[in-house]
Amino acid sequence: MSKNKKNISNKLLKWYDQNARILPWRIFDGAKPDPYKIWISEIMLQQTTVQTVIPYFELFIQKWPSVDKLCKSDLSEVLHLWSGLGYYSRAKNLHLCSSLINSEYNNSFPETEIELLKLPGIGSYTAAAIMAIAFNKRAVVVDGNIKRVISRLFFLEKPIKENHKEIWNFTDYITPNIRVGDFVQSLMDLGSKVCTPLRPKCTQCPIINDCQAKNKEKENLIPLKEKKHKKNFRNGASFIIKKKQKILIYKRLDQGLLANLDALPSIGWDNQVDKRLDFIKKLKKKKISKIKHEFTHFTLNMDIYFVDYLKNENVELPNDFKWVDNEDLKLFSFPTLMRKILKKNVND
Repeated sequence: MSKNKKNISNKLLKWYDQNARILPWRIFDGAKPDPYKIWISEIMLQQTTVQTVIPYFELFIQKWPSVDKLCKSDLSEVLHLWSGLGYYSRAKNLHLCSSLINSEYNNSFPETEIELLKLPGIGSYTAAAIMAIAFNKRAVVVDGNIKRVISRLFFLEKPIKENHKEIWNFTDYITPNIRVGDFVQSLMDLGSKVCTPLRPKCTQCPIINDCQAKNKEKENLIPLKEKKHKKNFRNGASFIIKKKQKILIYKRLDQGLLANLDALPSIGWDNQVDKRLDFIKKLKKKKISKIKHEFTHFTLNMDIYFVDYLKNENVELPNDFKWVDNEDLKLFSFPTLMRKILKKNVND
């Protein structure tokens, strides 16, 4: 390693030793990291903030402290705990992955990126992060925080989404051969605590003298911002169908948005054809409210209708729909969208 890049990694490691975030999946004082916990945390952190993840992670590890425990769980249990965390395919891949690690790797994580990439839900970033943080093996890890730090450090003027290869190459350039896990987490923490998207705290940065964006007084301009694309709007309708103190729910199809999750009947917004919902057309219903909900790629405007099923008993319901008492709704794996709708329950 050349003197310059060795200085950068040494400064970051020294800073990390004094300023590392205390997170429930991290190990200090020379203890050996648990690959299982690193894997769970990295999957949860995809598209989700650290502060949101922490309570979910702690509950998850308390319930399933090992691969062996997780693979023996029911998917519905995992989805229920995941409820509200979003991107539910992550939970399904976790569950499937645990079974494969149990059956094909004897409950031990593979220690090469090639083998890790064979597992469901583990892409190039996650495989590299597990290699570095869990096994302290040299791997080039590039998350959102690291992309911003590297862009400023080396004055990379392109928007991040257009510059993956160059960011990867520069990250590779400064990644050391020792304490790789600590180094990767030092970059993550620097991006989270100091080299923030807006108004970076440059005076607190251990590599300020190496930062080309700061030297050019353009730290607030790098990386270049992408033009924001306007989201599409979708409209839909959801139905709170009640029979006295019971509410009708069902499990969504096993593909597409919110797959396999418990839900209230809803139509018109998810580009799915589910013949089970045809009965809704026959119901006498009353519009009671509406909500707006943000998905990654579109904004949903959902009208909410109330249905008194006792006045619609001639309408036959699908066999796999079920009536649930109000107080038992908390036992089901409703996504955030459905939780919002349930708050409009007219008897609340």
